[in-house]
Amino acid sequence: MPVLIGSEPISQLPETVEEIYKSFPFLEAEALKLVQSPLRVIDKPEGVLYITQKEYAVLHSSDENFSIVGTDDATTCHIVVLVNREESSVCVAHIDSTDDLEDELARMVFDVLGQQNMKNDFPLELSIMGGYCDEMRKSEVLTLDLLHFYNQLPVKFQLKSLCVGSVNTRSSNGINWPIMYGAAVNIHSDFVISPAKFYLSVRGPSLSLRSSRFLSRECLIDRVYHSTEGVFKISPFNYRFQSQMAEWALKSDDFILNNFSTSPAVEPEHFSKEMKEVFQFIIHNPFPMISIFKFNKSLKYVPSPQGQWLKL
Repeated sequence: MPVLIGSEPISQLPETVEEIYKSFPFLEAEALKLVQSPLRVIDKPEGVLYITQKEYAVLHSSDENFSIVGTDDATTCHIVVLVNREESSVCVAHIDSTDDLEDELARMVFDVLGQQNMKNDFPLELSIMGGYCDEMRKSEVLTLDLLHFYNQLPVKFQLKSLCVGSVNTRSSNGINWPIMYGAAVNIHSDFVISPAKFYLSVRGPSLSLRSSRFLSRECLIDRVYHSTEGVFKISPFNYRFQSQMAEWALKSDDFILNNFSTSPAVEPEHFSKEMKEVFQFIIHNPFPMISIFKFNKSLKYVPSPQGQWLKL
């Protein structure tokens, strides 16, 4: 079912982001407003649900555990926000690829749509943010892949925001940088989206484990939270332990950036430190299906009112 841009269904999407902005200048204008909005700094964990790469969450506006849901550190990755006005719910995802993930991406849509409303004739509001004018065009490829995916689903989407590419790019010393790395959605204030920076201290439980998904052989986007359950859940997955990790953990930041990033020149300053922590975590837990996900069981946590996570 074609994505709606304004009131117009788009059966044939343009082939570049610039063509989309040229055809629909209001999208570019709205994106410029977003990147020029004040940056929201999230430095306290109370009421905050953070989604990392390869994760998504679905929250209802009535959720008593959280008021903010969001993600950060998106360079070539994209932040996808789906709003269901009928159910007063929102889905936030941090996506690095669409390759072999059609089923996972569709499940994300149906999770926020709600089974009882799958036949209703109302659109989900779609916002796509992140990505910039990188030299390898990885960002633009992902933008177009996502739009084509949503355009082929049997679900109505209204494209509300497309903050990608040139609009989300600044140049410094001959290098293109993203302007907006993160986004926060206020679930109690009409799902307003703001540019955001999330401190590492507010990013939730078992961050090194969750960040190790990039080494997994499995294609997945894990749903870590749904308001109907009220539990933060890390589903079982395996990753590739490599003997060189002990050596990698001692390498320079430049080595880490150049070998483990899709955009080494523009990663946030904590990227290398976080990657080394992931390597150390895997070194101490080389077989996660034995040491972490015993009996193939998910890890489950619930938030306290103070923003701490209690393991179930």
